Amino acid sequence: MQGRVVALFSVFALCMGLLCVQMLTICGSTAVQGRAEAVSSVSTAVGTTRGCIYDRNRQPLVNCDWELVAAVRPTLSALNEAGGILEADDPDALYETIRAGHIAVAPASQTLQTDNVQTVARVVRYGEHALAPHVTGYVNADGEGVSGVEKYYDTLLQNASGTLWARVGADALGRLLDGAPLEISADGYNSPAGVMLTLQYDIQRIAEAALEKFEVGAGAVVVLDTATSEILAMASVPVFDRNAPAESLDATDAPFLNRAVEPYAVGSVFKAVTAAAALEAGLDESFSYTCRGSIAIGGTTFGCHDEAGHGAQQMEKAMANSCNPYFIQLALHTGAEAVCSMGENLGLGEPIELCDGEFTRRGNMPAPYETTAPQDLANLAFGQGPLLASPLQMAAAYAAIANGGVYRAPSLMYGIVDAAGEVVQRAFLPTPRRAMSAETAERVGALLHYATENGSGRRAKPQNTTAAGKTATAQSGWLREDKSEITHAWYCGYFPYEAPRYSVAVLKEDGQGGSVDCAPIFQYIAEEITKLSDGEAS
Repeated sequence: MQGRVVALFSVFALCMGLLCVQMLTICGSTAVQGRAEAVSSVSTAVGTTRGCIYDRNRQPLVNCDWELVAAVRPTLSALNEAGGILEADDPDALYETIRAGHIAVAPASQTLQTDNVQTVARVVRYGEHALAPHVTGYVNADGEGVSGVEKYYDTLLQNASGTLWARVGADALGRLLDGAPLEISADGYNSPAGVMLTLQYDIQRIAEAALEKFEVGAGAVVVLDTATSEILAMASVPVFDRNAPAESLDATDAPFLNRAVEPYAVGSVFKAVTAAAALEAGLDESFSYTCRGSIAIGGTTFGCHDEAGHGAQQMEKAMANSCNPYFIQLALHTGAEAVCSMGENLGLGEPIELCDGEFTRRGNMPAPYETTAPQDLANLAFGQGPLLASPLQMAAAYAAIANGGVYRAPSLMYGIVDAAGEVVQRAFLPTPRRAMSAETAERVGALLHYATENGSGRRAKPQNTTAAGKTATAQSGWLREDKSEITHAWYCGYFPYEAPRYSVAVLKEDGQGGSVDCAPIFQYIAEEITKLSDGEAS
């Protein structure tokens, strides 16, 4: 019995020995050894992206520029191989990166594709073709939205983030594998997913170019679709550098302020509202008043810009001449209730929801009970006093006149785009409301057209289309160091006059006057957009 046990144990030991020899042979083979070692890699993020922000036609407003960069294998020989194309600001730092065993990434002057060096086009979020900085906003160093659409849709845009990787095979200890090439791979990089705005890229470009061309130091332009009040362009100056926002933090000209949505004294562009209220109340264009250069109301004297007076005026000429005394008399005959209600009907004093849950400041549309004194109504008649409205609000008011008297609050959001590039959620337009009769809107439009053809707005008259609009030079209440008052220049209007498509508001802080500063800007914008529609734009 004992001998049999010993024999069985000997056979078992022999089998185990043979099995161990076989295992050592297998583990020692080159193929298995290579697979065991290639369990890791040295990797570096070449670039990152987050969800895109598009215009209404799916043209990117960000992520629309590229830069060539080179990824270099972490060896000195690879660095020497790439040396002729690298444009690093700090070559020493690049050298130290390689010595530390990390893949180096630097701008490149030309393409090069080898096992050691790979060049790739990296997305630049805010490049020279990225428009609408005050609308899109910017992100911080951690890639988090700080302002604008970047902030209010941060989660959605973060969820569409991706990374472009450079990798080299390495063993579990991080040692590069002989013969393993440097490779580029994408993990959700430059995904089509994002948000779609109502802006139209070319119209936004025209608006921004207009402010630059006419050297507006501080001001804004808004362009709306008259039928829907969708925002086609919203530009504000001065601007800030989205790639270096900290450099603008201490600027005295407030570059982060989106002047397109800031409330200002509006001046004579409000006269269209006064005229609409009067016509709705039963007065007509034949209402007359003789302007002698000033008018005294409630112990306050209100001057006309023509100190000699305009003489006998009816509504058409008074609009063309921008005669303050006439519109004061018109408002007094119309009544505060009608004038204030018309302003409210046209959205003045209402906040506007630009992004989900993000509203603009409401400005101030005085209520009738705040306008009981005749001098208060006199001030309101030509857009002064406590009345405050933004360029966006005034563009929407004029869009309602152009749209047959139907007001719709402006909107910015168009929809959500998924990873396949499809619009999966279309934003609803705000509910329209009738602000005035279609007949009144047509009659006010005729007054504004006459003012553009024959009055203070002649410099706004485009050469390739027709327009209707009004100038303004508004007292701001802001004082210079010498105690003189700063005035704001305006032009609000729409075009083409016969079949309106675009409503435009132009504002210039500290301007000489609407006819000098803003009417030519409107003319330029109207002509350039018309060229777009006619296929003539460059």
